[in-house]
This record gives sequence, C-alpha cells and structure tokens, in this order.
Amino acid sequence: MLFKTIFLLGAIHGLVLAVLLAGKKVNRLSNKIMGVLMLVFSIDLGMAAFLGFGQTVEYPFLLGLDFPITLLYAPLIYLYSKTLMHGQHSLKRSDLIHLIPFALLLLYTIPFYMMSSQEKLSLLNEGGGLDYGPGFITHIKVYFNIAYIPFIIKEYLAYRQRLRANYSSIEERNLSWLGGFFIGFLILAIISAGLHLLNSMSDLDIPYMNYTLLAVTIFVYSIGYMGLRQPEFFVDYPEDEADEPEVKEQDRYSRSGLSKEEGQKLMDQLSALMAKEKPYQNNELSLRDLAGMMHISTHYLTEIINRYAEKNFYEFINYYRVEEVKEKIQDSDFEHFTLLSLGLDAGFNSKSSFNSVFKKQTGMTPSEYKKSLN
Repeated sequence: MLFKTIFLLGAIHGLVLAVLLAGKKVNRLSNKIMGVLMLVFSIDLGMAAFLGFGQTVEYPFLLGLDFPITLLYAPLIYLYSKTLMHGQHSLKRSDLIHLIPFALLLLYTIPFYMMSSQEKLSLLNEGGGLDYGPGFITHIKVYFNIAYIPFIIKEYLAYRQRLRANYSSIEERNLSWLGGFFIGFLILAIISAGLHLLNSMSDLDIPYMNYTLLAVTIFVYSIGYMGLRQPEFFVDYPEDEADEPEVKEQDRYSRSGLSKEEGQKLMDQLSALMAKEKPYQNNELSLRDLAGMMHISTHYLTEIINRYAEKNFYEFINYYRVEEVKEKIQDSDFEHFTLLSLGLDAGFNSKSSFNSVFKKQTGMTPSEYKKSLN
C-alpha cells in the first residue's frame, strides 16, 4: 500500500511539474523538454499505481501505456542538458535521432494496443507486469539508458570547459545544478540496472520494479525542488566557438592567421589594457566583452591568452583579481577594508568564489594570506 501511494503522489507531483515547467518563460526549449520528461515519469509512476491498486480490469485500455516510454528517459535528459548548455532555442534534425528507438518500440507495441481487453488482460503476469514480446526487450530498455551516461558526462565536461573559456565568473551559470542533476540520473540508472541484474540472475524475490520506481519518485521530487528554484540560464558563446570540436591546442592554432610577432604584440596590448583599464573589476566580464575592448575577434583573444599566458579566460581574469587583492592587503591605505570588500571590488561576485579562487592560486585563504604577512 505504501509503494502504491508514493507512486500515485509522485505521478501527481510530476504532472504539476510538467505544467509549471512548460509555462516558464526562461530557457523555454529546455524547460519544455524537462516538462515532457516529467510527463513521462508521471505516466510510468501512474501506471505503477494503476496496476498496484488493481484497476486493470476496469480500465484495460490503459495497459501497455508505459511499455515504450522507458526509452525516452535518457534521450530526454540528454536533449535537456544539451539544449540548456548550448543555449539552443530549437531542436535540430540531428537531435530527433535520439527518439528513434522509442518510435520503433512504439510501432512494435501497436499490435498490443489493437488487442481486445480480454487479450490484454491475459498477458498480465502474476506480479501484474506485462508479458509482451521477448524478454530481451526489458534488458535493452534498462541498458539503453545507461549507455547514454558517458555522452551526457562528456557534454557536461565540454560545457564546463567552454564556460571557463568565455566567462570570468561561472558560479551563477548553474554548474552545481547540472552536476546534481546528472549525479541523480547516474544513481537512478545504477539502481535500476543493479536491481534488474539481481532480479534476472538470481532466484531471490526482489521487488525490482517497486524499488526502481521508488528511486524514480525521489528523482522527480528532487528535480522539482531544484528545477523550480533555478534562475534564468543564459549563455552567449561566440558563434565560431559554440560548437567547435575539442582539439589539441597545438592543432587548434596551427593554421592561425597570427604570426608569432603579431601574437606577442597583441599580448603586450592586452597586458597594458589589463593594467590601465582594469576590466577584470567587472564581475560579469566575458570573452566577448574583452575582445570588443581589444578590437579583435574572440578567437584571436582566446589564442593569445592560451598561448602566451598559458591560461584559459577564466584563469586569466581571476589571476588579475587575486593579484589586486594581494596588493591591497599589503597597502596600508586599504587596511580598514574587509577582505570580502576587497574581493568584490576586484571583480569577484561572491564570497565563495573569492575564497576558492584565491586559495587555488595562492595555496591559502585570503585571511591566511593576510596573517602570513604579519
């Protein structure tokens, strides 16, 4: 009874989330995809409650509704993360390829949907599950979702790399939310695969579906808590870099239009600009902003920072911020300022980012650094 009630509440919660996400005016495409994912979760949980409460005889036409939708879990999570991290406003044709397995299984299930009520009921096993098609289909559905995990992680790591190449402050661009989201999916996939494996390889009576769907329910509630609290997500990558494949640095600039002398000259100009104008004090400074100040392309700016400073954009800008704070700590004119105020004035946008970047660069927190000077 407890499981059935949890599944029912999870289904209702998922439906509410689907409506709320579909109506959000920010990140519209990504939130609509997430809304569809919530709807899929709700159908799965709702069907579990439907079977658990013994409503199959009264409503046999609902049987099999959840059979093909398992193949939508990973593709929708992948498309959600991809569109969110790339700032996509519409799906590409290549994105639709991920829906083909679901479409094929749906076509395979159509004969079942065309059966009479008695024929459908005859295919229910003792546990209330549906015995339709060969058993390996269930194995495929479980491991199909796991197969997506490396691709999702690869997208996430590439996103983090692009973020550091284009922004000087990254904390508000939801890395923690995305990381938590993917960890949740990974845990869900491992639980599902593990219980499925135990259930298929042993004689133990493991309530595989109950525990798997319980994990799904927890995941739905977690997404609800994080997703509805998520602020507007916006990325603005330069067009020539947004979809640039990952390549080694020596290959990336092997065909550069910049000679060594031109590159060094631009680097000298950049250093002079950083010293005189102090653009790093703008806590929202982006690669595009700085390239505009230099009157060069973002590609050239990235090249000279990578080649001559041997840093990415994020590291380069925060190096100057830390150096300014270190100078002011040693300057008696700023001794009445708090360390946090010095960090914020230098361009950091939060206490946590200030402390973490400062410690990574110096090996000490700002307060430890100040004490070391006495």
